[in-house]
Amino acid sequence: MPSPPPAVLALWVAAVQTGDMALPMHYPQADRWESLQSGFRSHGITGESLTGTQEGAWQPGWHVVALNGFDDPFFIDLEEEALGFPVYYAPHGAGRWDATPVAPSLQRFGDMLRALAAYGEDDAAALQWLQAHTENGHLLWDEVKQTRLERMECARQDHDSALAPAEGPALWQRGELVLLQVGPAKLKVVHALRQALELTPQQALQRIAHAPALLGTETRGRLRRLETTLESLGAVVEFRPATRPDAPADTTAPLPPIR
Repeated sequence: MPSPPPAVLALWVAAVQTGDMALPMHYPQADRWESLQSGFRSHGITGESLTGTQEGAWQPGWHVVALNGFDDPFFIDLEEEALGFPVYYAPHGAGRWDATPVAPSLQRFGDMLRALAAYGEDDAAALQWLQAHTENGHLLWDEVKQTRLERMECARQDHDSALAPAEGPALWQRGELVLLQVGPAKLKVVHALRQALELTPQQALQRIAHAPALLGTETRGRLRRLETTLESLGAVVEFRPATRPDAPADTTAPLPPIR
């Protein structure tokens, strides 16, 4: 296994996190580069090579340099050093690997990540930058743009749907909100949980990994907005009043203010 080139090491040292789950979130240490190739260049159990030269195969020169929040790889071709190592992306689960160029070089990719990270939670400004610096119709960058748009829309809906205090005493009933099924919009559900419960991307993914999942214990009023949001995204949730004889014990900390 060749040593990681200096340009790759620079990407790992910076380890930029933009807050976008579709962009790099997992960077290895220099001595863990080989293990990062498991499941891509080599079989994770047998160690057997998975590379090949046929179309759709993981090509011999490809090496993973980072993973996003869904463990999709960002990779380079070691034979393209003279070009500055263009960066490619391919979502897993398609049954084949189709390399989509995302940046003309590792340095440019790092610059793009730093630019997005500088905007933090300012989705409007980040979206404006993305529109100016990335092409439309791109597999990865369109997903990042769509996610930013959805976060803006969720924030707008939360602002417009402030809970009316006159909805009745049932809103003061304490209970649990349980996620039964994530539904088809997994990414949107993750973002809704991140915003409402103030979770990191990893925490949100862990929360929905095994349904049914307890989302929190609070009054119906404080949970209603999250319940409604998740249902609008196609998720199946259930509010279980604390008076139910089969209700499990409270195992979660109080929820932060639902935003």
